[in-house]
Amino acid sequence: MDDTSDALGRLPQRDSSPARLAVVGAVAVTAALTAYLAWPARRSRTATQKRQALIAYLREHLTGSDMAIRVVHRLSSTHQGTEAGLLFRRLSQELEEDRSVVRLLLERLGASGRSMKRAAGYASGVLLSVTAGGAPGDLSLLRTLEALAIGVQGKRCLWRALQNLRAVPSTVRGLNFAELESKAVRQWEAIEERRCVLVARTFSPTDLEAE
Repeated sequence: MDDTSDALGRLPQRDSSPARLAVVGAVAVTAALTAYLAWPARRSRTATQKRQALIAYLREHLTGSDMAIRVVHRLSSTHQGTEAGLLFRRLSQELEEDRSVVRLLLERLGASGRSMKRAAGYASGVLLSVTAGGAPGDLSLLRTLEALAIGVQGKRCLWRALQNLRAVPSTVRGLNFAELESKAVRQWEAIEERRCVLVARTFSPTDLEAE
């Protein structure tokens, strides 16, 4: 019995003093409180970053709209009185309506449409509008229509992206992005139809024939 008592006495005893328990409890509470206070901050930073990303995305599309509208204005002027001129005039009006939607979204997000990229895009649009167009059969006109078709497809991607927002915030309620996407498809089809007509007038049907 003495040996057993000695062996038990040599085993490490767990410190359960009130002071030690108080220290452990204080450390646990401090860690939990720190984690609790940090979580909303991280969530807030993430929300702010996502909001800024959306603003930057919309501004980029606004820049693209500026350039496309300038080009279509130029085409409408140079093809005035023709079937193509009517198409470009209609596209000009519709593209301006689409740009107004993007501006409205930025306003509801509390942001301006101004940016350094947009200023640079405006200058590029001025230069591009000078060289855009040409007579039917000119390669420059075909290239211009292809650039417009690509731009409209990009705008369609914008409307589709906004449709796929999981939680639609109040900033975009009341806007039918599916309908805007359908309009972009119709715009692309009209441009593509005109572009295909110009292909035969721009290139000889024998250009790719083997000699």
